[in-house]
Amino acid sequence: MKLKSLVLAMVAGAALLAQGAGAATVNRTAPVVTTDDGLGGFNAHFGDTFAQSTTGSTFSDVFTFDVGTSFDAAASLTSAYLNTPQTKDLLITGLSLYRYDPVTKAVLGTAIAGIDLTGSGADAPDSWALSGFGLTSGAYAVQVNGEVRGVGGGAFGADLTISPVPEPQTWGMLLAGLGVLTTLAWRRRQPARVRADVRRMRRR
Repeated sequence: MKLKSLVLAMVAGAALLAQGAGAATVNRTAPVVTTDDGLGGFNAHFGDTFAQSTTGSTFSDVFTFDVGTSFDAAASLTSAYLNTPQTKDLLITGLSLYRYDPVTKAVLGTAIAGIDLTGSGADAPDSWALSGFGLTSGAYAVQVNGEVRGVGGGAFGADLTISPVPEPQTWGMLLAGLGVLTTLAWRRRQPARVRADVRRMRRR
């Protein structure tokens, strides 16, 4: 009886050790690979894959990029995974965008939090989105947080779109140009209206 208890205790201890070893936090940082959109902005696609060896771990993936002008940003994320019985193998718990100091890695200002758009149901694939407007130039990061719950692991993929915001002087030049065009169009119409009025008067 004592031997059986000892064996059970050893098995339970080994299971706890294995669970503790798997309960680490996986931190990864990588620059995003950008594709020029031809309009002064860029697009990027990025993601990560988790194997069975990371089961029980939480993760924090950071994807970095630099922008040299004021910009608007939008990002979306979806996940894919196998379903271990009664377990959603991969769970995304957060998506955020923030500016940071490239030297100290400290977050500058307030992070923009993503919105969880995941559908209802225990096994719904994760879906997140975020957007930011009028952001200043600098070094930025998109951070994805989550948990690897089942042995199936899983993966997530994300898209990022960056669009430059015109400078205030650009807006002023655009409005001035529209004003000139409006004036020219009005002047062109004026002689035609005068001629039409003269014709009407002659007919009377």
